[in-house]
Amino acid sequence: MPKPFQNAVDQIKAAIDRHERRARPSGLDCALADRIDFLNPAHWDALAQSASFFMSRDYRRLLETHSPAGMQQRYALVYSQGRPIVAVAAQILEIGGDQLANLPDSKVRRKALEQIRTRLLVCGSLVSSGFHGIAFAAGEPDELLWHGVAEALYRIRRADRLHGQVDYVMIKDLDEARTGAATSLRDFSYRPMQTEPEMAMPIRPGWKRFEDYLADLNSNYRSKARKVIKQVEEAGYRVERNADAAAHDARIHALYTEVESRASTRLSALPQGYFGALSQCAGPQRFRCTLIRNDSEIVGFMSTVKDGDRALGYYVGFDYGVNANVPLYLRLLQTLIEDAIELGCSELSFGRTAAEPKASLGAVAHASHVWLRHRVPAVNALVRGIFGRVQPGEAPERRPFKAAKE
Repeated sequence: MPKPFQNAVDQIKAAIDRHERRARPSGLDCALADRIDFLNPAHWDALAQSASFFMSRDYRRLLETHSPAGMQQRYALVYSQGRPIVAVAAQILEIGGDQLANLPDSKVRRKALEQIRTRLLVCGSLVSSGFHGIAFAAGEPDELLWHGVAEALYRIRRADRLHGQVDYVMIKDLDEARTGAATSLRDFSYRPMQTEPEMAMPIRPGWKRFEDYLADLNSNYRSKARKVIKQVEEAGYRVERNADAAAHDARIHALYTEVESRASTRLSALPQGYFGALSQCAGPQRFRCTLIRNDSEIVGFMSTVKDGDRALGYYVGFDYGVNANVPLYLRLLQTLIEDAIELGCSELSFGRTAAEPKASLGAVAHASHVWLRHRVPAVNALVRGIFGRVQPGEAPERRPFKAAKE
């Protein structure tokens, strides 16, 4: 048989095998719920205790009461022979094409995009960046665990048909190691798509305060960092660390909205009250809020969440008019380093946007993926073709630290 025909036959056989595998009973059991308190709390806690803070039942309750408009929470516990092995936290959201592209100057394109509507099931969190939607039992094979994730999402999608057809299912955000372990998702027609890289920086053991970080910078970058601090101070603004987010929630939300409204992709927007509730849920051992202000107004804020031994630069907001003349954003990024040191973290995640200033602070790029599938097999093939050609931009590389002494 000629090679092209043999390749086509092999692909068809592989597709049939994947379909048959999906259709066979797995032996796994699932408990589905619309609220976290409807599931067995001991089973959820046993899985979530070593996972992300965003998988905790306290945080899940917070998100249920402070969800973005139109977002619905979904949960699953997966069992193997009666043992809980996977916990899944997901969201369902209807989105429009206009949320995927911010086109304020193109009325025709915006009008066309507004006509596109799709329902999205996301395993993970649309209001945080990271692996925040899955918790695994220790000691179980990767193939079994990811089979459990795929089956739970399939059952959630099928159970949700009364609310409308779910078109896309997405699992986010997997680093290189998790992506390598999740290859069995291909058997369920999921395909990985590389996203913008996460910008992260190790916190050196010798850093006990921000001055220690500055001392490790080479003279050029240290001079630039001190200049940012000086410019903010000379403009009449001060940095207020460990601020009470609940007391300033309305202003924080307004600044957050100013930044969020300019984002090219806007799948969800947090409601007012969320940041105050998060500060109370996480507590001072996990949450920090920094303000930049003068005596009359707050012009910028940055929030930090401690998640395990990592500090996450969570959300930022600032007055763009002031930032045009005063480096508010750069100064807020610096405060993340102070928070990470103070919280005793070993690594700081700056997030995925604005790679240049973050690289200049010492962050390096870490590859990240989402896994995506469409409910229609033919569309899945199209999705693979489109996203296979999508490549994120190259993150800059900077060397702001002094050369290591030999």
